[in-house]
Amino acid sequence: MSSNKKITLIISSMLAILALAIVILLSIGSRQSGYDNVKKKAYLTAEIVKSSLTSHMINGNMNQRDTFLSSISQLENIDALWIVRAKSVSEQFGTSNLSNESPRDSIDLEVLENGNEKTLITENLSKANLRVTIPYIASSFDKPNCLSCHNASEGEVLGAISLSFDITEDRLSNIIVLFYVMGTIAVFITLILLFIKKRISPYTSSLDNITSTLKRVHQGDYTIRVKEGILREDKEALVWLNELIEKLETVLTGIEKNLTAFVHNRSSNHNHDKLITAKEIIEDISEIYHYKKTIENDLTKEDIYHRLSVVLKDSLKIKDFYIFETDLIKNERKVIYGTDSLKSCCNLVKNAKEDCRAERTNAIISSETFPGICKIASCLENEYHTCIPFIVNEHTNLVIHLIVNNKEDLMHIKYQIGIIKKYLEETKPILESKILMDALERRNLTDALTGLYNRKYLEDFIDKKMPDEIEKGTTYAVMFLDIDYFKMVNDTYGHDVGDDILRKLAITLKSCISQNEFIIRYGGEEFLILMKNPSEESAKELALKINSEFSKLVFNYNNDSFSKTISIGYSFFPEDAEQIYKCIKYADIALYEAKATGRNKVVRFTKDIVGKDGNLDY
Repeated sequence: MSSNKKITLIISSMLAILALAIVILLSIGSRQSGYDNVKKKAYLTAEIVKSSLTSHMINGNMNQRDTFLSSISQLENIDALWIVRAKSVSEQFGTSNLSNESPRDSIDLEVLENGNEKTLITENLSKANLRVTIPYIASSFDKPNCLSCHNASEGEVLGAISLSFDITEDRLSNIIVLFYVMGTIAVFITLILLFIKKRISPYTSSLDNITSTLKRVHQGDYTIRVKEGILREDKEALVWLNELIEKLETVLTGIEKNLTAFVHNRSSNHNHDKLITAKEIIEDISEIYHYKKTIENDLTKEDIYHRLSVVLKDSLKIKDFYIFETDLIKNERKVIYGTDSLKSCCNLVKNAKEDCRAERTNAIISSETFPGICKIASCLENEYHTCIPFIVNEHTNLVIHLIVNNKEDLMHIKYQIGIIKKYLEETKPILESKILMDALERRNLTDALTGLYNRKYLEDFIDKKMPDEIEKGTTYAVMFLDIDYFKMVNDTYGHDVGDDILRKLAITLKSCISQNEFIIRYGGEEFLILMKNPSEESAKELALKINSEFSKLVFNYNNDSFSKTISIGYSFFPEDAEQIYKCIKYADIALYEAKATGRNKVVRFTKDIVGKDGNLDY
């Protein structure tokens, strides 16, 4: 509803209430005035009757009073007239036989008894009647003196007169007057409203114009402008308002354009209000900034992945997702993070570069566009998957694998894709540095020739990880091994052949161990294996397997074919010693025993091996 209509409605309502109050007061006043006039007429008639009856009494014409009373009752608007004698009068002058001198109802009797005037109004839709009963009181002050004729005391009730008046015409006249008044008021109100509406119309039109424009601006439409007003007073204000809206549009459009590109803002932004969009973008930038500052201080690559998963889950409200990391050199994929509520649609482990459509095309893949777009994905019938690939460096790829089972969640994911990409971009340089540091650390902790761990790794493991493992009750078997007569190979065929044999030994060792063991190239042709939670049987079985598998290899160099054997010695920690370095030494002693007793053997360390000196403190 427009302001003009609202104001007009308010004023007209107030005027109508005022007019109604006036009409009610007039109707009450006119009604009361009519009653008062009738009562005055009644008092006058009562006085005339009183005077006439007194004259009749004095002149001795009381026998003619009935004619007089009948003539009085014929006056206009008098329906009925009768008088009543008090008991004292009847006793003095006798009881009257006239019909219009007898009490007709309880009102007459009540007035005779208490001497108080009584008025009764009877009304219905068609007729109105006023009946008044007026007492005659004895008084010595009347002229003539009442007490001179009546045997009565001062103030005694001598009788009463009752008159019934038809006031229907008076009431009708009052109603007609009220209608005239109401009509006059209605015309007056109409004229006032027309005048007010005409005078305030320019102001209310200007207000409605501003209100309508601000409403559109509030809804996000900054292209709207206020129309030029009629009044001179509001033109300057409207110009200011239009300039303000124009500035807002320019600033917010610039923010949306520049910052949206910066944060890859939601690909399908459903909020068309530039101000709200700018607020969301600024919040995104703030969150990304804090995220970046946080992961800069994370120690490991795993910490960064954990932080990324928290952002996806808590900040972006993505329920079910997986983070895959692909080693492009090995062409292997592993799961970095995965939710429990929905299983992954993709179980690729090998050949991810070729078989994963997202990684192969380096493009976002969504089953919404084509249900079977990725042949590897095996989602349920009501599930949708979206894969976002991201190249970290030439060695590592990431894929964010998002899974939903309804359209609402799918729309939410589509809305978040742009910001996910921005988080990945901010993660990239820090993740690259962590991967590089990991690579440098691995290079520092691995043997360049065989790719196995080196002695530095063994020392770090013993110092940093083994105490926690020992506290949990973990035990170890320590195996020392080397190639029999290896120096002869180097002397005969050269160090290149020797290096090749060492590499093949490393491959053999890797193929024989499980996840509970790791291998150290201790130096030269010496290798050390740590086996977690072994038994006597499992340790011996592993040692014999390694010995047997390596002896099966046939080497061909310079037209010569030959095989090589290895000797192995092993001990148990903490069974054989409470210090791991002692167990390593004991394994070395067992290895020396294997070589001393014929080579190509597996020897378990015992105290008897030490010999005659009996010294085990190395």
